[in-house]
Amino acid sequence: MEMIFLWESLGNWYSALRKKAHIYVTQHYKWDPENCHEVHLSITKDLLGDCGAFLRDGIDENMDGYTNNLAHPALAGLIVDFIYTSSSLSLRKLFPEVFLAEVPRVAVAIAATALKVILNKTVSLQSEVNLRVSTYTLVYLEILGLMKKCDTSMIHTEKTKSLQINWATLGSCAVKHKPVTMAATSSDIDLD
Repeated sequence: MEMIFLWESLGNWYSALRKKAHIYVTQHYKWDPENCHEVHLSITKDLLGDCGAFLRDGIDENMDGYTNNLAHPALAGLIVDFIYTSSSLSLRKLFPEVFLAEVPRVAVAIAATALKVILNKTVSLQSEVNLRVSTYTLVYLEILGLMKKCDTSMIHTEKTKSLQINWATLGSCAVKHKPVTMAATSSDIDLD
């Protein structure tokens, strides 16, 4: 019955995910304070073109300078907000056994794809870029490939797994208490 609900409201689900992704993109990436379109375009191209920069959060100084792949606050916020704390569309509520201990890789890839959809909208001449399976399957598969690339390094495997567990813990705590608000080119992952 819950699976039927998800598929019956898939259009609403995509729309809600895209809207939340838009919020996290506008709040968590560094944009031009003058709101100049050309500057925004340049920033977005850098985020999309610099080996997955839109998914990274700097360097981990505690671990000999390894890149914080898949750790950008926009990704973390979108995952916790959409998967755990969204009222009617929460995947955690629909599938508690799946999302209890950690955020599954496919959910991380879906959230990362949604962020890329919104960033693509910034560089597109279209007024709207839709989150459609036919359009973004390759991006989604690319994100899964980046995660698989992280698995080739023990340090990055551990860091990614830790993020997935931390997001689930944070999201589960938010569900029990108050919701927590965390403040198109090929991508790549730096294995340092």
